Amino acid sequence: MSACKKQDKSELLITQAKEAAAKQEFQKAKLLIDSIRILYPDDYHKIQKGRHALYEVELGEQKRNRYYCDSVLKIRQADFPQKQKNFTYQQNTAIESVGYYVHNEHVFHGNNTQRCYLQFKTDNEGRYFLTSYYCNTYPIEHSKIRLVAPDGSYCESLEVPNDGALNYRFRDDNLYYEIVCFNQKKLNKLMEFAHLHKDDNLKVVLVGKRKHQYPLRSKDLQIMLDGMELSFVLSDIHRLLEESRLSQAKIQYLKQRIEQVDSTTKKSSR
Repeated sequence: MSACKKQDKSELLITQAKEAAAKQEFQKAKLLIDSIRILYPDDYHKIQKGRHALYEVELGEQKRNRYYCDSVLKIRQADFPQKQKNFTYQQNTAIESVGYYVHNEHVFHGNNTQRCYLQFKTDNEGRYFLTSYYCNTYPIEHSKIRLVAPDGSYCESLEVPNDGALNYRFRDDNLYYEIVCFNQKKLNKLMEFAHLHKDDNLKVVLVGKRKHQYPLRSKDLQIMLDGMELSFVLSDIHRLLEESRLSQAKIQYLKQRIEQVDSTTKKSSR
């Protein structure tokens, strides 16, 4: 009688696990199946049945994950054209392994070559950068940028040293040029501060051996905020594509494992 009860218990656990999985309660289903291994640690056939049921539960979970990723991915891909419309994709294949989206107002042309401004750009994976361009009749050797609000509050980047590559300085006749590129980590919440004060007249302070300050044009601030929106879309698309690919790989793996368990079970029953 006790053997029959144990047999009924294992079958009941598998049935309950399948019911939980059908409701997409996958963690509950896994715990129910795991109970079979605990109750029958030495019963190979029951453990095999439990393993088969577990793979089916995990297969359902991965199919759900892939469906979610693909559904949200379509939404974010549909958002992309609107967010990208004012940006141009640029890549210098001679020196760059990836390209960047730069706002049309900040693509190099005459009205940007002799002024101080902040240029926002983002790559295909949504990683963004803010480059400080300085031009004046004297050098300041700046390595940090600070945004200052009208109430005196401010946010300052971390220091980026001159490296002669992405960050460099040069002189052309009587004008001194300095270019400093800040990645997300070095920006140190600067973009969040800009968004918080999007309706304020912000001031940019370049910090180095000397300081130089100038008003952040409302147009440049809006470009930065629009760039952030684009980077969010690109980041989501990249993440969802990766998660969808991972789920698909797991689905293929689980199907193979289910076939292997089925094959082993058939052989052992002969």
